[in-house]
Amino acid sequence: MGEAIIQASQGELRRHWRAIVAGFVMAFFAWGSIFYAHGVFKAALEAKHGWSGVLISNAQAWFWFVGAVSAYGAGWAVDRFGPRATACYGAYATAVGVFAVGQATEPWHLFLAYGLLATAYAPIGNLGISAALAPLFNKRYGEALSYALTGASVGGAVVTPIFIYLTSALGFGWATGLLAAVTLLCLTPVLRWAPTRAVQPSDVDSVRIDAIVRAALRTPTFWAIFVTGFFSFTGQVGFLMHEISIFMPRLGLEMAGYAVSVTVISAAFGRFVLGWAARKAPLGLVAAGFYLIQATGFLIANLGDGVAMAFVAAAVAGFVVGAVVMLPSMLIRAAFGGEGFGRMFGVASIGMFAGMTVGPGLAGIVASAAGYGTALWMFTGCLIAAAIVVIIGYRRRRDA
Repeated sequence: MGEAIIQASQGELRRHWRAIVAGFVMAFFAWGSIFYAHGVFKAALEAKHGWSGVLISNAQAWFWFVGAVSAYGAGWAVDRFGPRATACYGAYATAVGVFAVGQATEPWHLFLAYGLLATAYAPIGNLGISAALAPLFNKRYGEALSYALTGASVGGAVVTPIFIYLTSALGFGWATGLLAAVTLLCLTPVLRWAPTRAVQPSDVDSVRIDAIVRAALRTPTFWAIFVTGFFSFTGQVGFLMHEISIFMPRLGLEMAGYAVSVTVISAAFGRFVLGWAARKAPLGLVAAGFYLIQATGFLIANLGDGVAMAFVAAAVAGFVVGAVVMLPSMLIRAAFGGEGFGRMFGVASIGMFAGMTVGPGLAGIVASAAGYGTALWMFTGCLIAAAIVVIIGYRRRRDA
């Protein structure tokens, strides 16, 4: 009986490998062309137009705000029209948005382009990928998600340096145009090749799924996941956006850059460990353990001294970077199943986007007033709070 269960769970990965590959490519461009591209956008726009860092930071905050507002709509679209149709919108909106950033000549052009990119990020990013895989996997959902979201690390590592080179060699306008074209030309055939739902839900199914979603949103478990996502993303994204500033005084700029690389590499390992651990232990305990691991990394960064301790802190904190992205969708899938997942995760994503909006700015204010040591204590507190909330409030479905 045990061998049959193992074979069935392994069969999930074999049956739905096309969905995993499509998710990998979506993550590659969601993070490569949008998330990690923000840093390149900022530097290039400052150099090209002389716009202030405050103006561009406000535009980036606008990006996260629009992302939070549009997250539920993206989740609804996935449930109603399927993940492939929704991702196709994301692909075209990404291409148009990236191109528009490069052609912006007035601040309002930039805000408009960032607003469009924000509506594209969820359909081809974590929400779209998680929602596409949720109905297909049960026992191996965490592993499937870890394989797909590895595309985020690869996209950041590959696209960012190429984009920087093209900006230097061709100019920002041409570089964004080329990135937009490559994004669309690569995503379009992959999405057409990806599996899709044959038919839209019937009216009866839609009513039943609506009831499932409403029931889920009335549970303490759902709001525990929502609050956990807010705390964890507030602490983690706040740290990531300031990581170089944190390590530069003790390491220098070049070595601080290497510390960031350690964080990214460690995150790739952490994703796969999470997928394995989720099959071996209760998911709530696994989530709390990962949040506490990242809090430990922040403590090491704060209390440790020297180059070696800085790199240890980067590795420990980075180990959970990918896991924090995966955990909200895994918790929702385990607690409520795959039906109506898009809308449930869309609401949960509002808390995650809010954390990504609040974290960097709040960390900057705290660091300016009291130094990065105090900001690291804030990051630590956020991850400890996430661990406490998920332990107290999370309940997995007994039939999951």
